[in-house]
Amino acid sequence: MRNKKVHITIIVILAIILGASLYYAYPFQSSIQLGLDLKGGTQLILKPVQQGSEEVTEESLNQAMFIIRDRIDALGISEPLITRDYSENIVVQLPGVSDPDRAIEVIGKTAQLEFRIVESVAETGEVQLGPVLMTGDKLASSQAGYNSNGQIVVSMSFTSEGQEQFSEITAENIGKQLAIVLDGEIKSAPVINTAITSDAVIEGITSLEEANDIALVLQTGALPVNLEIEENKTVGPTLGRDALTKGLYAGFIGLILIVIFMIVYYRGLGLISVINLAVYIIIFWGILAGIGAALTLPGIAGIILTIGMAVDANVIIFERIKEELKKEKSARMSINEGFRHGLRTIVDANITTLITAAALYRFGTGPVRGFAVTLSIGVVISMLTSLVFSRSIIYMLAGFRPVASPKFLGMWKKRGES
Repeated sequence: MRNKKVHITIIVILAIILGASLYYAYPFQSSIQLGLDLKGGTQLILKPVQQGSEEVTEESLNQAMFIIRDRIDALGISEPLITRDYSENIVVQLPGVSDPDRAIEVIGKTAQLEFRIVESVAETGEVQLGPVLMTGDKLASSQAGYNSNGQIVVSMSFTSEGQEQFSEITAENIGKQLAIVLDGEIKSAPVINTAITSDAVIEGITSLEEANDIALVLQTGALPVNLEIEENKTVGPTLGRDALTKGLYAGFIGLILIVIFMIVYYRGLGLISVINLAVYIIIFWGILAGIGAALTLPGIAGIILTIGMAVDANVIIFERIKEELKKEKSARMSINEGFRHGLRTIVDANITTLITAAALYRFGTGPVRGFAVTLSIGVVISMLTSLVFSRSIIYMLAGFRPVASPKFLGMWKKRGES
């Protein structure tokens, strides 16, 4: 009786998990974001460049990745993938971005803000700047908009310390030009008429989009390292659609062949295995949709691989059940023994796979990591569905005489026959 209650509880838990998975997975065609290789888009490889005595450190690269993510989020680009390759390069994948010019301009901009006094202007128009009096680290916020004359500007407010420093600088340099320099380019150089105790503004901006971009990079802060674009690659959506179609087609054909084999060879147990496989796919899809994972082509390969592993676990268990039936044991006892003997083999095999997936995720880049993630999720789900859920379902069904018959359990010959 106790075993029966345990199995009923497990089936109820399964029903709850299935309901939650269907909630996140519906509708199936749009519940999961597609990665760069399937949806198309842009991939940037940014190489850190050392300047002067400043070294590129692990901390500075991690901070740069954090700032880049903030900038991409502000641009409204969904499901970006920002990783590191084997060297110090930062790899940025932007699915769905077919015109990368603005993204490149915003992502790679160092955003080093400086305030300098203009010392002289040559006849050629060349401006001599004085020493840096203040930098953007004292900036509290920035915002694009219009001034009272309808001109496009970026207003900048400072921290309390920065406001005090900026007020002193302007008070000491009345009548001079204050150059506002962003990444070595003079954005504006207004004449200081009085000490400025309010916000500073950048003028002379030609478009509101440019103003928004300047405000964005100032708001997210300066990159701690200088980055050069090592590679800029655009993947067309047509190639991605073809890859997705072929991947799904291959998976569908493989799934049909598995279903036919399991039902023909294992009969009733094979049918339960097919139901178990459907449960596996729904839970898998629900988890991917729930965590907001981007599906890539290697990810599809990982899904197909774990489908085979889920069926492989069932094959091991079913063969053990048939061996116990040949020993003239009852259906329920054979089922218990089959799962007990198959448990260690299945767990050992799946643990080694998880170790491999962990290594791939730790040392791999974007697509390889996608494969490792789907492989890991699939292995865990397959163990739950094969060793826990299917066991409870088979155990409860074994109480019915037709299900407990040797034929339903996949026995091709009568007991006692060699």
